[in-house]
Amino acid sequence: MDGNEYTMNYADQTGSHNYYQNLYNMFGGHNPLLDKHFAELRRLGFIAGSVMLICVIMQTVVMLVIRFTPLMSLYQADTFYFHAIGAVAQVFYTFLPFLLIYIISKPSEKKQMNIFELPKSKELFLLAVCAGLMFCMLGNTATSFFSVLITILGVEFGSGMEDLAAPSGMLETLIYVINFAVVPALFEEFAFRCVILQPLRKYGDWFAIVATSFCFAILHGNMVQIPFAFIVGVALGYFCIKTKSIWTSVAIHFLNNLISVIFNSYFTKNPDASAFPYYVLTSAIIFVGAIAMVIFKLNCSVKLKKDATVMAKNKTLKRAAYITSPALILALYNAINNSLSLTRLTGAVGTLVLLAACIVILYLLVKWILMIRKDTRIKPRKINTAALVLTWILSALTIIMVFGVAG
Repeated sequence: MDGNEYTMNYADQTGSHNYYQNLYNMFGGHNPLLDKHFAELRRLGFIAGSVMLICVIMQTVVMLVIRFTPLMSLYQADTFYFHAIGAVAQVFYTFLPFLLIYIISKPSEKKQMNIFELPKSKELFLLAVCAGLMFCMLGNTATSFFSVLITILGVEFGSGMEDLAAPSGMLETLIYVINFAVVPALFEEFAFRCVILQPLRKYGDWFAIVATSFCFAILHGNMVQIPFAFIVGVALGYFCIKTKSIWTSVAIHFLNNLISVIFNSYFTKNPDASAFPYYVLTSAIIFVGAIAMVIFKLNCSVKLKKDATVMAKNKTLKRAAYITSPALILALYNAINNSLSLTRLTGAVGTLVLLAACIVILYLLVKWILMIRKDTRIKPRKINTAALVLTWILSALTIIMVFGVAG
């Protein structure tokens, strides 16, 4: 490594003001290091958005294959085959797209993704799982509160799973658990806490956790699950990094889904049953989890890393670079569109609420894209213009759909 390369690397780590001032003087405002990291974040945003869109496309393809083959009769008529086919289908539309990204990733990124070892401390692992479940219950409570509030305002969101048949019998229950607890925990944690989160960590662990949780939320594609998935995603990412193992987040994800599967099955079979046992269990998990979190914080020596790149002093640009990738904008639009298709408006206030939400999202995207376009420190890119045009078009389509739902 020669002296100039060493100076650039050193400045990249320390954020030397004098070094960047010299760059501005030499290149007329253009900052090569900032531009490099901007392009890297845009690439990672493009990868995340693209692979999520591929998941949506693959899901559509799988459903078409099921629909136009003899599998359809089994899928509709038999609960066991419904869940069995659903579990296998997730291999194609969740696991394989992210596995492809993992295979073709840069060697340095693939090395970062290698977090498949078991946690070194069993005690910290158990504490993390208990604390993680607490955040899942808190997320569920917050989402329930949000759903009640938004319903009062005249908006009723659906998940598309309201009429899901409950299993009857040991074998059906087992495949039900595999479909909704085992498979999602394994595949989604590999996808998000491994493939998407790890390459982002060079820009700060908290940034990586929040950005990944955003992607995790919009992939769920409906407003019943999006707020919950975001909150839980933050907890999953946090404990995955703190224990240096994806198996911690897999365990939390699995147990949370298992609890949900058990109670959904119970209340489907017993619609008039009291919800008291659920509230007792939720309260117990929160109480035990709070204690576990305190002990975990006191005993876990792993610190979340801060951004050591030039993007550390450009937090808004960092967020904008990642989120305004056209592929991620399309993935966000798909989530909004899917959620609206499951939405029922019960009054004019509900319409105004949805319009206000769409306008806020549009405002943030346009604001960030225009900020990028005006920033002389990074090279002008046609992709920024494409993102702006795409945002306006998709926003117009979304607003039209809001009025369609209202109608």
